[in-house]
Amino acid sequence: MKTNKAAKELLERYLLGVKRELSGKERADITAEIESYLYDVLAERYAEDHETTEKEMEAVLMEMGSPRKVAAQYRPQRALIGSRIFPVYSLVMRIVVAVVIGAVTLSFIISSIVGQPANAGLNVLEWLGSIWSGALSAFGMVTIVFAIIERKSEERALEEIEDLQTLNISDLPQLPEEQKEVNRIGKSSEVLLGIIGLTFFTYMRGSSGYVPLRSALDNQVHMLPFLTGSFVRLIPFILVLTGLDLARNITLLVQNRHTALTNWWHIGTECANGVLLGFLISSLPLFTLEGLNEVLGLENVLHIQSIANSGMAIALGLGIASSVVDVIKEIVRELKHPTI
Repeated sequence: MKTNKAAKELLERYLLGVKRELSGKERADITAEIESYLYDVLAERYAEDHETTEKEMEAVLMEMGSPRKVAAQYRPQRALIGSRIFPVYSLVMRIVVAVVIGAVTLSFIISSIVGQPANAGLNVLEWLGSIWSGALSAFGMVTIVFAIIERKSEERALEEIEDLQTLNISDLPQLPEEQKEVNRIGKSSEVLLGIIGLTFFTYMRGSSGYVPLRSALDNQVHMLPFLTGSFVRLIPFILVLTGLDLARNITLLVQNRHTALTNWWHIGTECANGVLLGFLISSLPLFTLEGLNEVLGLENVLHIQSIANSGMAIALGLGIASSVVDVIKEIVRELKHPTI
């Protein structure tokens, strides 16, 4: 049976979606079996010399249902959560557990930084215990809820579940070669900005937040305070996160594609950036221009300083909101359509 390029690409996207819903050593064999079955269906409907079009392939796939529905037929039968709702249960479970672990970890980081110094080993054990108890509680609650749904809906169709089992072509994952290609120009720019950021903050840390300025009044170079002490204390964290982001961008440039590692790497650094932005807000004001007033005698410097710090507070708040939205979207996307 012949298929044109568009039809074959659609089939490959569908099979990729099925493969991502499966696990274990047999998923390649199961995917091959489904592919063979689909070609058998096409052979029954069309002549041997017929070239299958994208529309014809789409019609066959729509009859099959979503990759999640097809994959569920090959999973072992589960007594507590039936195969009908298990895909939804699995998706919700992964999202809830990830959110719980992230929340516990962020709480641990904040308490470790702003709290009193304590034994590092005990802190790590407390963190691991909190993650275990939180994840276990989330697992139990979600399981109980879905077990009730399973028992109460055995004879009825759930519209939400039926929607998940219906194939939506636009929801099929793109093929890796098309979806995962890295924008080399954009990433190169980010690498350059990362290097500039590392250089700047390394200098500011070494100078304790002071910058050199030559005065036209006495032609002398003065070291003027620019960053406040509370900002300088956070510079080591800024350097670590900038270095991690720089390393990720370099990794993407080298391998020229996104992977599960680089995607979760980005999620982790975004979470850490959100925490850092929160600490920066609590450390306001971050900039000081009093030195300009003393050396150059500029008027309205303190007013400009107040405006600059107010603007920074607004920008940091928007940055936190953006980080939260991006992290949630990326976690949901990675759990629903994990990168191979």
